Amino acid sequence: MKEFFYLPNLVSLSRLILSFIIPILWVNQTSSDIIYALIVFGALSDTLDGNLARLLNQRSNLGKILDPLADKCFINMLFFLFYYENVIPLSFLMIILVRDLLILIGAFYLILLTKGKAIPSPSILGKATTVSQLITLMLLFMHYFLYSLPELFLSLVINITILLTLISGLHYILSFRRMLSHA
Repeated sequence: MKEFFYLPNLVSLSRLILSFIIPILWVNQTSSDIIYALIVFGALSDTLDGNLARLLNQRSNLGKILDPLADKCFINMLFFLFYYENVIPLSFLMIILVRDLLILIGAFYLILLTKGKAIPSPSILGKATTVSQLITLMLLFMHYFLYSLPELFLSLVINITILLTLISGLHYILSFRRMLSHA
């Protein structure tokens, strides 16, 4: 229970809470500046929690679960809102959702099977994918709600994000399989 109050875990929790607040603000047509500020805070909090955990020596098993869960809720909620607004196609949303669902199910299965001895950690490829997805979300929001960006640039960013998402999804599946065989 003490781990719950670690500052990095509270930062992750704030990102998880934003996953429920932003859609309410979005549907109620709150100022796009406020929503964008919350998205930027959520994106920056992803870096902040990990750095705080290392700096304050507050790494925890709860943080290993809470951080990726908050990431997935935050990112998937925003991509869903962009799909809802007809900004992104269903295929793009499904790539993001299916990858994250497979990772969550795989990690949960691995934790259950090993009785908590094997808790998967994010890979560098997974972190790069998360950063790419967050950058894509911020650029999509800027493009459609604040000021227009060149379509070619936006298309390039989206395609890089799709590629990283697919590659990292495959990487996680292979990593989970390897961890399971070693456990």
